[in-house]
Amino acid sequence: MKKVLAFVILAIICVSGIDCARAVGQPNDDMDNNDLLGILDRMIAGRGAYSEQRRAKADSLKRLILTTERPEDRLPLYLERGVLWSGLSTDSAITVFNEGVNLSRELGDSVYEQLFRVYLSQAYFHRGQVLNCFSGLRQIANEGVHKGVEVPYHHITEVVCYIMGFFSPETENAGAYLDSGLRHAREELKYVVSDSTYRKYCEGQVYLGEGKWDMMALKMNEVINEAPADEKYRGLAYTLLGEYYMRAGDYDEAVRYYALGAIEDIRLANHDEVSLLRLGELLNKMGDTSRAHNYMTVSLENAIKGDMKFNLMRINEAYTDVTETIEREKHDKMSLLSGLVIVLLVLLVLVGKMIVDKRREVRHLRAVEQKLASANLAKETYISEFMNLCSSYIESLEDYNRMSMRKITAGQTDDLLAYIKSGKIIDEQRAKFYDVFDDAFLHIFPDYVSEVNRLLQPGKQIVTPSPKVLNTELRVLALSRLGIDDAAIIARFLGISTNTIYTYRNKLRTRALDRATFEEDAKKIGLQ
Repeated sequence: MKKVLAFVILAIICVSGIDCARAVGQPNDDMDNNDLLGILDRMIAGRGAYSEQRRAKADSLKRLILTTERPEDRLPLYLERGVLWSGLSTDSAITVFNEGVNLSRELGDSVYEQLFRVYLSQAYFHRGQVLNCFSGLRQIANEGVHKGVEVPYHHITEVVCYIMGFFSPETENAGAYLDSGLRHAREELKYVVSDSTYRKYCEGQVYLGEGKWDMMALKMNEVINEAPADEKYRGLAYTLLGEYYMRAGDYDEAVRYYALGAIEDIRLANHDEVSLLRLGELLNKMGDTSRAHNYMTVSLENAIKGDMKFNLMRINEAYTDVTETIEREKHDKMSLLSGLVIVLLVLLVLVGKMIVDKRREVRHLRAVEQKLASANLAKETYISEFMNLCSSYIESLEDYNRMSMRKITAGQTDDLLAYIKSGKIIDEQRAKFYDVFDDAFLHIFPDYVSEVNRLLQPGKQIVTPSPKVLNTELRVLALSRLGIDDAAIIARFLGISTNTIYTYRNKLRTRALDRATFEEDAKKIGLQ
């Protein structure tokens, strides 16, 4: 449940500063769930128009920035344009916020500079760059939050801390993240106008952090009942109420509020939405697999288009569930085609095995992370790298699954078998693993190659193909540095035989200045 909640909270990050379109009215007795879902289906079909409207507004702001003579008058325009891009394209948002930071520095406006950096940290979080996000927020805290920046700073910090705590409740830092999120939620209230709709919304976030679900639901109802038709927090209140009723087991009410939240997200062209995903999960559980699959697909497309890498892992998990449900229904309808069913089952087993293998690799990477000398830096770095790796694996699995389905449907099973036998997909995924491992390891130990070479004889030192790439010898040493000494495990990581591992180790010892202590010396790199 906490992971679900973390995903819902993720949509809240982009709230502050968004100029929303007109919201849907309150639920009434004449509008049942079927009516709401019908409206949602029609809006999904025409969702491109809403995205174009948001892009057009961002482009018009760009033109206005170019024609504005006074540089100081461009700052609010940059901020508005960056916020518009935040829920639509993370890359574009980061570009605009960086331009705002640079202009603020040129003008000596420290308040606007800090405000842009707050939103830039938010954008990094969306893209899965957790280390950059928290680094930026900590730097602002160390500087001292300027007057006028308090609300967005505490709000964004609160939300990212909530997500980190709820998304990984089993980690040792989960409680600290949640406590930090609640502390910032309370701090935010000090700067919010009394009796405003936003204050009620913020009070609901405090109750959320305190685990007081009933009180949170009361506050969200107040937001819905008191907010005008264009109030931007209305859609988020709908989504949180959907989560409240889902938790209580009232699925009909949960569908209603998720649908209202999804309608708001589509009108706003928010690609960081979660209500549509949650609605798809619930409808899948209730047996409406066709709609569930459609909603999941749209949600996945939004995350990919918006470069919301943090969302992709959670979306794919839900998307896989509904896809498997649909596959089971298809199998029942095609029972007479026993041969095809057998092939599909074999493919499902292969895909399942691949998923298990990838998860096992991720668990090994997490174990390696915990043994790094600089613990805090390592954890934040590997969170980002793991998510990028998982996202890449997920996308590859989706491409593989779609290709398999096309080949089977077209009767090209021989082509599919030949592709599987070629081992091309394994080689591609292993190459991606090497890229991520090398990048993460050298990020934590930037001088590792030179330190290893200091342990080797002159003229017998290792030369890498690139400063940011390790060769196989160095990867064997790097895994040992991370506490993995079992040759069989290292061989599985690197895709080579255990005999080859022993060969590499022996060759390295023969080139060492001190053969007896070489391996122990290599393990001490980075401990000083």
